[in-house]
Amino acid sequence: MNAVVKGMERQIEPLGLINMEFAILKAFNDKDEWTVTHLADLLPADAPRISRLVSRLVDRGLLRRRRRTDDRRVVLLKLTKQGREVTDELCERVTQHEAQLLAGVSAEELDALRAVTEKILANHANMEQSQTR
Repeated sequence: MNAVVKGMERQIEPLGLINMEFAILKAFNDKDEWTVTHLADLLPADAPRISRLVSRLVDRGLLRRRRRTDDRRVVLLKLTKQGREVTDELCERVTQHEAQLLAGVSAEELDALRAVTEKILANHANMEQSQTR
């Protein structure tokens, strides 16, 4: 599995990003605006880490911040035009990489892999939950 992650990193690194920054950018494919809190709920990182990564993405001109007009305490994040271009390029690179990885794997095999992975993740979540009690 480590080799798969490293292969993915090789697709992302030429654009000067790390995997978690790509995950943040990719979240904007599902929704136009996010808050740091919502991104932290969505992604496997805490709010302080997401906030630091968002600041880097803002500094690079890939994201922009704006305050909600009805509640100035809430900061919304949105992709810039450059951020959209970078995200689209990264998604294309990753899609091509995934296609190469999955060459020769049948739809049934992929379904079985997804089912097993979902069970493992559910078991992990249950273990984490029981350890925090």
